[in-house]
Amino acid sequence: MTTVQDICSIMESFAPTKLAMDWDNVGLMLGKKDREVKKILLALDLTQEVVDQALASEVQMIITHHPAIFKKISHVTDEQWQQSLLLTLAEHKIAVYSAHTNYDCALEGVNDCLANKLGLINIKTLEDETGLGREGLVESTNLFDFACKVKRILACDYVTYADAHKNVQRVAVCGGAGGELISLCLAKGVDTLVTGDIKYHTAQDAVFQGLNIVDAGHQATERIAIEYLRARLEIYASMHGLDLEFTQANESLVLQHV
Repeated sequence: MTTVQDICSIMESFAPTKLAMDWDNVGLMLGKKDREVKKILLALDLTQEVVDQALASEVQMIITHHPAIFKKISHVTDEQWQQSLLLTLAEHKIAVYSAHTNYDCALEGVNDCLANKLGLINIKTLEDETGLGREGLVESTNLFDFACKVKRILACDYVTYADAHKNVQRVAVCGGAGGELISLCLAKGVDTLVTGDIKYHTAQDAVFQGLNIVDAGHQATERIAIEYLRARLEIYASMHGLDLEFTQANESLVLQHV
């Protein structure tokens, strides 16, 4: 029998919780550790859409990237949508585990997945102290062509780019929101940063300092890592003779565009 604790241990081996940022909340968010698990749903976020799929699929556990509980809570009622979801899951005995910045920083985690997906070579950790971000090389090209490549590979509806008038060759990536890495990219001689959630003035500042920006969106730069995590868990289960079934949630874009 595979338990919730067993899944927690597997995830800890993939993405140790010690890698998480100080402000983050990771690990088991909800559930009894000794409860049996046979079916697991993987998702970026814990939303009503994801919970509905979990109930329909009769899973015993959900693994999310973004924390199901992030801010400290003083009560759990159905007056707030996130807490209402947790109550529903508790009623149906469905556990929730979240691996956030620890999965970003981990080997074969979010940023390695993104770097590999975009075809970077000679991949290295961008921020050595935390393990956040990756950098590597691509065949020299112009920013427009590279941005189009990112859009195609990540299956984005669109990407936003800011042109510092430099050819693209040394690229840094950070899944989700990586605007805080701009100074480090410049210090390390990176010419292009691929990430999400870049604000206008942040992009402006980067460009005037000589750094190209490709903003492919928060979800698009991270969802590929959920696909990879599912495959990795399936391989692990097969190798260790675990009777587990993994599915990936269908998640709508939070921000729609016309």
